[in-house]
Amino acid sequence: MNAADVMAIVLFLFFLVGVAVGVLVVFAMSARRAHKAGPPLPPVAPRPSAWPSRPGHDPDDREPNEPSWWHVRDDD
Repeated sequence: MNAADVMAIVLFLFFLVGVAVGVLVVFAMSARRAHKAGPPLPPVAPRPSAWPSRPGHDPDDREPNEPSWWHVRDDD
């Protein structure tokens, strides 16, 4: 066997070891993800203070002295 044959065998073994390590990493990561997964949690209702408005209160009903959102320009 000459040097080229030995180098080809060494590179092929290096390639096989790399493929084996890659397969093991993918297998281990998927097993870890499956181990960490738990049963799905039921949805939690937001706190009443986190709601955008109180029940029975319409945010579009403004007080008469409250400034409007849209201002009319004087030059129109």
